[in-house]
Amino acid sequence: MTERQTPDENHTDEYDTDRQQTQARQHRRNQADREWRKRPIKKYRETRKGDITEHDLQKRMHHIHEFEKYLLTEIAPQYDGAGEIVGVRDAVADDVRHYRDNHLKPLDDINTTTIQDKLSGLNEFYKMLEEKKAIAGNPVKKPLSEFRENNSREVDRPYIPLARIQYFLQWLDHPFSRAAWLLPLKNGVRKGEQINIDLRCVNIAHPMFDEIIEQHGVVLDPRIRNKPDTILVYGGFNEDTEIPNEDTPGFSGDGEIRKVGNKRKQEDGSIIPIDSELKTALIEWLLVRPPTHHKDIHPLFAIGGSNEVRRIQKNALRQRMWARTSFSDSIQNFSAEESLDECPDCGGAVIEENLKSGEKTGRRFECIDCGEIHWRSIHWDNGLQTEQKVTHHQCRHYFSSAHNPENSGLHDGVIPDSIRKKEIRGDNNKQNEDTEDAVYIEGQYQDFESDVREPYLDGIYKFDLYDNVIPAVGEGWEQ
Repeated sequence: MTERQTPDENHTDEYDTDRQQTQARQHRRNQADREWRKRPIKKYRETRKGDITEHDLQKRMHHIHEFEKYLLTEIAPQYDGAGEIVGVRDAVADDVRHYRDNHLKPLDDINTTTIQDKLSGLNEFYKMLEEKKAIAGNPVKKPLSEFRENNSREVDRPYIPLARIQYFLQWLDHPFSRAAWLLPLKNGVRKGEQINIDLRCVNIAHPMFDEIIEQHGVVLDPRIRNKPDTILVYGGFNEDTEIPNEDTPGFSGDGEIRKVGNKRKQEDGSIIPIDSELKTALIEWLLVRPPTHHKDIHPLFAIGGSNEVRRIQKNALRQRMWARTSFSDSIQNFSAEESLDECPDCGGAVIEENLKSGEKTGRRFECIDCGEIHWRSIHWDNGLQTEQKVTHHQCRHYFSSAHNPENSGLHDGVIPDSIRKKEIRGDNNKQNEDTEDAVYIEGQYQDFESDVREPYLDGIYKFDLYDNVIPAVGEGWEQ
């Protein structure tokens, strides 16, 4: 009887012991690399699918195909023979520069932020091709870097004095509008993240709130159950994900398939303090919020009536907050009230300037008679072909800029970077690259009250919307 050999022993003689890489492994890797060279766009889509939301993936694919079309129709005809261009792998940095300067920049409906977003998407695509050995060198890296050096993302974002934001918020009539605007202004929450907040994600220290969640049979998420006056923003997930799910602490039952995803970096989500002003606005909204007794999952921002009550979605939120004049609190209506029909000084006719472009953001009204110029700091209009307007995402930038320690001129209170970026906005906190220190500042070593709530409440701006606010924990009474 022959001695039994292990599978490894059976093939030992077939290996070249001088090679670190086996021939079979090298062949398989080469096959994978060849697929990326043959079908780079298809392979990119397959790889990214599931990693980002379908909406974001479709947008990135659109940018890649847009560049591919420009490459093949505008640049390729200039070359033939050995220099023939047949696909995206043939692009060089000068092609990207031509695309940037001769195609993107002349477009009437595009701004520097959009150009940078398009180039950033291409940069990520070519970076992945480079990692997969499908191309040698990223042709977008240098043109993108040049554009960033010459065009700040913030250039097209209007400077809005705190008093102007305050005036706008005081103009709002409806509890829904005040709560919907205050929430992103107070913590920089994204539109999709705001839509996805449920009643189980809110803990408000007030008898009225206790009564509402009892009526709806809501069990608060354990992450905020012992933290009064806080909001939980779910961690990152893609659209079409069921939330809450089996991985959500303290939840049992069927969740809800979400139509928009969350872009939070923290897997466990963000626990954000509620200050007295936001607390008052939320209670005011909850008093008139349509009940959702027929639902298993209860959205914070619900709209509709009778059994048609549902979670508000992006388009409906956009229509209500700034797009349609049929809603009294729409920015379109505020913008109309902000315009001047005559000169406040002499009563003469005025001409409005700088509607779509200009060196300075805002609206300028020049009097034909006396020549006086009256300036409004912002368009407050979402229908213009410019970033000189206010949208939901503007709140995220405004929150960040006003509380940045370097920009104390915008607001006299500041929130430390580590709290403002990671704990509130939900970004990655890369301020400390030391591994041991990074581990130390993780959540298990954090005291929420002293490390998050206190510095947040010390810095958060106030808009003085209410004559009498409902005190929040940590702000007006002892914890």
